[in-house]
Amino acid sequence: MKTKQLSITHKILIVFFILVALSTLSFFHLLNKTYKVSLINQGRSLAQEIIIFRKWAASFGGVWTKDKYTEGIGYLMSLDAPYGELKAYKSDEVLKRVGETHFFLHNPALATRELSQLSNIEYGWSFRVVSDRYMAPEDKPDTWETKAIKTIEKKGVTEYWGWDGKTFRYAKAIYVKQSCLKCHGPENQIPEEILKALKAKYGDNYKRAINYKVGDLRGIISVSILPPSIISTALSLVDIVNIGAFIIAFLVFWLFAKYEIIIPIEKLTKAAHDISLGKLDIDLGVRGLKEEEVKDEITKLAIAIDRLRASVQIAIERLRKKK
Repeated sequence: MKTKQLSITHKILIVFFILVALSTLSFFHLLNKTYKVSLINQGRSLAQEIIIFRKWAASFGGVWTKDKYTEGIGYLMSLDAPYGELKAYKSDEVLKRVGETHFFLHNPALATRELSQLSNIEYGWSFRVVSDRYMAPEDKPDTWETKAIKTIEKKGVTEYWGWDGKTFRYAKAIYVKQSCLKCHGPENQIPEEILKALKAKYGDNYKRAINYKVGDLRGIISVSILPPSIISTALSLVDIVNIGAFIIAFLVFWLFAKYEIIIPIEKLTKAAHDISLGKLDIDLGVRGLKEEEVKDEITKLAIAIDRLRASVQIAIERLRKKK
């Protein structure tokens, strides 16, 4: 359909809906970028908290639990205290004698696995520490994590993220610190009791996780987030205020277009038609206005048509006098 076959009302409505469509596209593009940045920040924040926790645990030699450990995860070493006594901080007073007590040591890797299970149960988020030099089968990286490790190694970056189906994945590099060498350093520098504990728990696989140096890539913290879809996120942002604002914007646009463009043009079209038929006693409402003092283009057009009407009227009167 040619545009000349459309009324100006239709053209204005078409332009309006094109603008709405482009604005909606722009909104979703911005929402998508904001959505992605939000997911990255969530993964980054969680990974950083895990790194801080692991650093804290490593600085104290691990986390000890009393009389309890998780089956399937286990512990690194145990400690039996046949005469347990409870004492307050900076006090020698015995608050309670608990008798025989058993403590279980969780190194940072095992403690992280415990936290991951709890997080997955409570919040549906999962994270784990994986490495291409893993000791336990649970620490073996999946396809996405393998790609993340290789990318981090190749590009020398500290993080990597992307989508794995409907799940958003985030990886944070773990570099060996001085405190890590107690369990992952050269074999002849690892304390004998820790080395024996590693052998007992992981068998010969313990060799995969030793002989690191400070600065080496030990592995990654892998965070998996199952977020709501971007459509549901967008719908959650729409409320009565948004809908009301859109309706008001449409009404303002339509009233402006109608009373400032459509009606004035229709009035000028009718005036030009009347002038062509010899009806010269029409009033366009612009008499007395000077064109150089007017900024509105339609009003300028009305002044020009009114001047044309006056010129035609003068010409007709002159012809009549000559007769």
